[in-house]
Amino acid sequence: DNLQIFLKGVPKQSEKFSLKSLIKSRVHYFEVLYPDIDYRVSIDNLMLETNKDAFTRILDNLLSNAGKYNMANGVVTIGQEGTMLSIRDTGKGIKDPSKIFKRYYKEQERGIGIGLHIVKKLSDELRIPIKIKNNIPKGTNILLDLSTVIVKV
Repeated sequence: DNLQIFLKGVPKQSEKFSLKSLIKSRVHYFEVLYPDIDYRVSIDNLMLETNKDAFTRILDNLLSNAGKYNMANGVVTIGQEGTMLSIRDTGKGIKDPSKIFKRYYKEQERGIGIGLHIVKKLSDELRIPIKIKNNIPKGTNILLDLSTVIVKV
């Protein structure tokens, strides 16, 4: 699925959905995959309007990395401040954040180095700016600016 989206791009359709519901369902999935990681969610009940499949793929890649590259019994915190969604882990951090979105770049033996490249491509296509705050050796904080996809009520 990642490769299909990568090759074809994001379909233009969009739908309205609850950010909180989507995050809770995806966190539940990753809690099963990474039972030693403590996932903590603290977000408002925002409604988004964008391509839900592409946005879910962004979340899945970020949550997967936060679990996979975390320390034993680590924590993943999913929080929100205003329009910014934060996914923070307690792993060892990223050595070279300037390269992290490049295709095939990886700092570990695991993976093939396309997950964050796809995240960046999808976030660009959805007009959701993404930033990385690196806190070596205390973890990584990924920030998504949702201001362009939040439904104003």
